[in-house]
Amino acid sequence: MNKTAVHAVIMVLTTILAKVLGFCRELSLAFSYGASNVSDAYVVAFTLPTILFSGLGTAMLTSYISVYTDLQQNHPSEEKPFHNQVITMSFLLSMLFVAVFLALRYPIVRLFALGFTGEQLDLAVNLSSIMIASLLFLGIGYIIQGYLQMKGRFFAVGMVSVPLNIAVISTILLAHTNYDLLGWGVVIGYAGEFILVLLVALRNEFSYRPDAAFRNRNIRRFLVMVLPIFLGKAINSINILIDKSIASLLTEGVVSVMNYGNRITGFVTSVFVVSITTALFPQLSRLSAASDTKQLKKTYRSSCGIIGLFVIPIAAGMMMFAKEFVQLLFFRGEFTAYDVQRTGEVVFFYSLGLLFYSLKEVTINVYYARQDAKTPTVNSAITILLNIVLNLLLMQKMEHKGLALATALSSLITTVMLLVQLQRKMGHMGYRYLAGTYLKMLLAAGVMAAVTLPFYRWISGLTDSLLLGLLAAVLVAMAVYFVACLLLRVKELGYVVVAIMERLRRKKAAG
Repeated sequence: MNKTAVHAVIMVLTTILAKVLGFCRELSLAFSYGASNVSDAYVVAFTLPTILFSGLGTAMLTSYISVYTDLQQNHPSEEKPFHNQVITMSFLLSMLFVAVFLALRYPIVRLFALGFTGEQLDLAVNLSSIMIASLLFLGIGYIIQGYLQMKGRFFAVGMVSVPLNIAVISTILLAHTNYDLLGWGVVIGYAGEFILVLLVALRNEFSYRPDAAFRNRNIRRFLVMVLPIFLGKAINSINILIDKSIASLLTEGVVSVMNYGNRITGFVTSVFVVSITTALFPQLSRLSAASDTKQLKKTYRSSCGIIGLFVIPIAAGMMMFAKEFVQLLFFRGEFTAYDVQRTGEVVFFYSLGLLFYSLKEVTINVYYARQDAKTPTVNSAITILLNIVLNLLLMQKMEHKGLALATALSSLITTVMLLVQLQRKMGHMGYRYLAGTYLKMLLAAGVMAAVTLPFYRWISGLTDSLLLGLLAAVLVAMAVYFVACLLLRVKELGYVVVAIMERLRRKKAAG
């Protein structure tokens, strides 16, 4: 677990840097277009091509790591042909996606933006038609990222979104009313991502030779995993699009408000959850291939504990200061006080489900490592059905707040289902230990809130600077939570400290 923890720390640190740029991207969009028809069209266009393919890309990456790891241990001579065939297949599928989308672009956009008409619909279609070209870089890029993960090159994987964010920020600020430039910025950004990972991979023995000999047992194993994982990921992606589609039925700007709120909470999941699961999955796959169930369970429990250590206090903090965070980040340019209020409400309700969403992502990786893609896929289908029902029920009285709450509730219910099924399949998973650990963390977060809220009210009376007030409150919250976890003897805190010290020791030795 120590090596995995070190890799997780690397991913967390690099992802923080990358996500800061991601926030700057949202800031530039909010500054230039606020929560308007243009920003709504851009959000849908940006979401559609990439999110529809991300399910397939992630499925291929996950299956590639799982099968490749097994071949490394049991059939080394079959590694290279499999590697070449998967990359070839990825590129061909990317071209197919582009062709299908361009042929059906109007009905696809209409399906996922029910409230769009006239010029707004035309803009969304035009932007998505440009952005779809990015899939030609995304497909192979996913596989190369999988290769780098197996090589332990997590720094490059963590920084992969930097070129995209730089390109998108630049084009948003330059576009003004030249909206085509918004679309081309996304294409240029994804091309930059591809070049970055390719250059790093080439320095780590990466090579490729086109090979379309797909009729073999390894490709069959790969596809048997890809199809259900893709369905599961695609369902999750479609779930996000359905939220946006339903949001488009509400008042103007709600799609953008939901997007901004999702970006804030998504920062947490990207930095901590995705970072840890990215570092964790190759290790889980190796343990599963070696049939080391005992160590696999131990690694899973430790990962769940470490995620809780970070996510619980951050979720509490975002609920306490949702409006203040939104005001600090977005309240400028065309982004109004009303937009701040609505986005803050979305952040509050999204935050309720952060822990459950995080647990779900880690647990799904255990299923995938064991080459069981069916169970998570069925769970994802239940999630989308449940979310639609809850959306329609809660939006009547709660509007945008109801959409965010529906997401949190569906995450809670379906995560519990996954946990129960995993214990049935693998036996005792140590949930009692995790429950006790989370209880300690919740208690520590409660103490943190009890101290931080009065402190923030006091410090706000001494300074007119929202930034200084929030910064002081965050520092106090971190200190109180750290001390509370020490007093409550939360073991996961020790794991993280040791991992950071190990990383610093290695860096010092290398320097």
